[in-house]
Amino acid sequence: MNQTDQPVRISDDQSVFTWAARPGALWALVLGLLAFRLVWLVFFSELTLAEDEAHYWEWSRRPGWSYATKGPGVAWVIWLSTSLFGDVEWAVRLPAVLASAVSTLAIADLARRVFGDRRVGFFAGAVWQCLPGVGITSVLMTIDGPYLASWAVAVWAWYRASRERWRPGWVIAGAALGMGFLFKYTIVLLGVGLGMDFFRRAGRERRPVRGAALAALIACLGLVPVLIWNAQHDWVTFRHLLGHLGAPGGEGVTEASGGWSYSPGWTLEFVVLQAAIAGPALALMVAGAVGARRSRELSGLMLLSAVPIFIFYLLVTVFTRGEGNWAMGGFVTLCPLAGWMVVSARQRRVTWLRLFWGASAVTGVLTVLILPGVTLAARVPWLGERIPVHRMTGMREHARAAAELGERLRERTGLEAFYVTGHYGRASQLAFYLPGRPTVYCAATAIGGSSRQYDHWTETDLSRDDVTARLLGRPAVIFTGQGEHQIRAWAPAFGSIEDAGPLPMEPKANRTTLIGLNFLGFAKPAPARDNAPGEKPAP
Repeated sequence: MNQTDQPVRISDDQSVFTWAARPGALWALVLGLLAFRLVWLVFFSELTLAEDEAHYWEWSRRPGWSYATKGPGVAWVIWLSTSLFGDVEWAVRLPAVLASAVSTLAIADLARRVFGDRRVGFFAGAVWQCLPGVGITSVLMTIDGPYLASWAVAVWAWYRASRERWRPGWVIAGAALGMGFLFKYTIVLLGVGLGMDFFRRAGRERRPVRGAALAALIACLGLVPVLIWNAQHDWVTFRHLLGHLGAPGGEGVTEASGGWSYSPGWTLEFVVLQAAIAGPALALMVAGAVGARRSRELSGLMLLSAVPIFIFYLLVTVFTRGEGNWAMGGFVTLCPLAGWMVVSARQRRVTWLRLFWGASAVTGVLTVLILPGVTLAARVPWLGERIPVHRMTGMREHARAAAELGERLRERTGLEAFYVTGHYGRASQLAFYLPGRPTVYCAATAIGGSSRQYDHWTETDLSRDDVTARLLGRPAVIFTGQGEHQIRAWAPAFGSIEDAGPLPMEPKANRTTLIGLNFLGFAKPAPARDNAPGEKPAP
């Protein structure tokens, strides 16, 4: 092994961060955060499920090979958690909390092994928990938490297999990549980075071809459920992804959508969003990346694992607007470099780096406390009026008001009312919070929007004759946007439409509730509206 491949070691200075050098320091950090989040979620949290959280819970009620917009991983882990602990909010979010702990441990141990210093490992894990984006995904159940944990474990196992000759690492790296794909497809970009790292080492030492091939083979197994489901459903996921780019063949994209156009604001916005996701720790990451140039080991694995995803999404912004969480995986292997900078700055007394670490730590504490603190802040008389906390806590009351409206419709018509929305998120929230958890329908496609997962379940697909027959003549509580055009969109499916106004605790502006009497059925799904260049398909 060349000298440049040796771990970069920091001088042993017992006066620097002595506590962080202790074996139990990292576990104290991880278990402390884990306990805090679990206690808050189980006993004190008032936050109702966000739209995506509720939608993934809806998926978990119908475990499948895959789903219209994402792989099956998020549904599977929620199903496992709620099967063990019940359909309660904290059980839906439990996998996110556990995934955060796993990713922190993997990042910290990777940093410890690369730098040969336990303190760097501790601060790498601490920096990870200080990222605002990570703080949110450590509590709210989206695809990002488990996906980032898979990313971190894959790189950790790859390092151990390729540098330390730990053979089980090849299996673990492949399994983590395959599992990550079940949550978020862009983990293939980590595979690209690891592949580049593998070929970069050619000529400098004997490459473990068999081990890398085994990892690649195991990783490919993660594609199988997604490919099977899409082959059975007209490759809807691929059309959805193309639709995000406004590419030909994508969902909601037609010739009338117009040709390619570009706004520099898309790229600038994406860069700003990445800075917001990382917070002040971004300066530590950049400094670490610059300092790592003197080590081929660091500039190789650490940066090659991060760069592909950032480049890919920068290119995506040439075609459409990006979202902040799209490239979060790239920060996983930048945190060890940031941890290295934290310890180095303390030893070398680099003031500006120490200031950024301090700012990162403050940001991390605030991020951990912001969700638990928002409901407490809302109780402060002069402050509470300025915090729209009902958007995060009011869905229970909103669903209760919807149930009361449905009961009044039953008394008025003698028929059982059903609930239907124009957006998958609200449909999923109502499915979770309505008493008795009845079937809730999403008519996005039927009123001219994009296809959703509700169109692929036999009991909720409103284009099916048996579903329509079950609902014919019944009244409906309709959740949709405000305006005459919304009433016109729903009117053909009902004998008459009445505007009941927004129900209590309506979480979104410009939303209302309609009453539909005598359901007639949707004759056929209206064609999806055309997307302007750079615009995403309608939700």
